Amino acid sequence: MTLNEMTGRADRPSDDTREEADLARAAAAGDRRAFAELYRRHLDAIYRYCFFRLRSESEAEDVTADVFHRALVAMPRYEARRPFLAFLYTIARNILVDRARRARPEAIFEDALEHPTEEAGPEARSVAAAEATQLREAIRQLSPLQQEVVILRFIDGRDTKEIAKMLGRRESTVRGIQMRALAALRLLVDPEP
Repeated sequence: MTLNEMTGRADRPSDDTREEADLARAAAAGDRRAFAELYRRHLDAIYRYCFFRLRSESEAEDVTADVFHRALVAMPRYEARRPFLAFLYTIARNILVDRARRARPEAIFEDALEHPTEEAGPEARSVAAAEATQLREAIRQLSPLQQEVVILRFIDGRDTKEIAKMLGRRESTVRGIQMRALAALRLLVDPEP
């Protein structure tokens, strides 16, 4: 996916928040089936988030499992004042920060942008790989908050309202972070005017 495709992507419609809140309340009260439904709904999103941050399928699977385990343990204390997915993203972010502190690795993003829908020739694949590598390297140069907004907005497809709730910030702040991140990416990817 190119930067232009990222900026032109339409918002994904949000889930039925009332049903989600009811499921979260039931899970907090000990209903394992409600938690299983929340798991089913959000497993892919949490895995994608972890994968883009870790660049390893096995590590992403481990962290995703840990996220849901910690969420299950924390359910009796969960308060449904914010979306359940935001609760999961917070747990995931905390686990990833803890892992980074322990290992001190450099944050690297997997080449998730290079998944063409049609089979391309070797030259086209090489060019696409180079562009994706350039974009990935540019994303790595953004601040951690800008990286998170870019991942949630353009890779995971969340709208600014959802991201604002997840990050505990105002929508206008998220839009500002996104705008500055995209401007920085444009300069990093194509420094010539």
